[in-house]
Amino acid sequence: MQNDRGSTLVIGYLCVTMALVYGSILLARSVWEQSQARGSRDAASAFQLAEAGIDDGIKRLRDDYNWTATATSAFPKGSYQLSVTPEGARRIIRSAATVTGNANLTTQLEAIVQQNIPPHFYDNAIYAAEEVVLKGNAYSVVGNVRTGDDDPVQNTEGVEGEVIYDPNADPLASFEFQQLYDLAMSQGNVYDGDRLQEIQRGQDAFPTEFCYSPPTDPTDPSTCMPNINYITEDLVLNGNIGTIGGFFVVVGNVLTNPSATEDTTINGVGSVEGAIYTTGDFVINGGGGGLNVYGGVWAGDEARLNGNATVEYEATYMRAIERLNLSVDVQLLSWRECPSTGCP
Repeated sequence: MQNDRGSTLVIGYLCVTMALVYGSILLARSVWEQSQARGSRDAASAFQLAEAGIDDGIKRLRDDYNWTATATSAFPKGSYQLSVTPEGARRIIRSAATVTGNANLTTQLEAIVQQNIPPHFYDNAIYAAEEVVLKGNAYSVVGNVRTGDDDPVQNTEGVEGEVIYDPNADPLASFEFQQLYDLAMSQGNVYDGDRLQEIQRGQDAFPTEFCYSPPTDPTDPSTCMPNINYITEDLVLNGNIGTIGGFFVVVGNVLTNPSATEDTTINGVGSVEGAIYTTGDFVINGGGGGLNVYGGVWAGDEARLNGNATVEYEATYMRAIERLNLSVDVQLLSWRECPSTGCP
């Protein structure tokens, strides 16, 4: 009888011990999981704060590109310390963020930005941030081809000019698009999706000449005011486009979405008297009668010529656009997350 009671007590003690051990394990696991979850939340919060610091630095540089200093901003969930230092024409933005209640956790980001028009920006028939693709033997390029892609351009027999790899071409220099929008609006040359549809139906039209107003110096045609044709969608032209003219700015909704890109595709026959700036791809599919761009092309992505197509550099048009003295935006060239020891 006593042995039975003893066995029962031992079993009871063992059960209690196992329950305590199991409970301790569950408690430890719960504490660990909560700690991990909090650590993940803190890390995400620190990263978001550091990103806010980078955005703050870009905004300050847009207001004053010569601003080089440090600043600290505090919020309920944490703070960031921002610093901007010059490196030639570029600026290095660093943002180190910590979260409230976890001073041991610091996230540091670094961004490199610039605000300038690269050399030779206005001196090319084709200027592309990425690759240039030349198809067939019916195309013609009169003038230089400049690309930010280090892969050699193939099939260049139809190029009357230099083919130049230029790392400054990528990314494509970004104009201050509000300035261009305002100029185009004053000329009645803003084209949204509805208006582009009317053009396709023949109920509206682009300007037929490059110049909006005559040259201020009759001896220098580059002193005219160009037609600024601001396109808020992809630009797709099909069939016989006739002759259209001006500085075509194909940027989509970039005013509300700075990362927006729009493509330009021209199919068929006709002529463009002027230049085309597109934040995305530029594609010409030339028809039997030929499709020509007399002026030049800038592409934020790829430039591609297929079929019977000509792009010819026209210095007069390019000088007229350059004379607009357009402002350029602060552009992000690269960014990285630095190790816990900081950015070297």
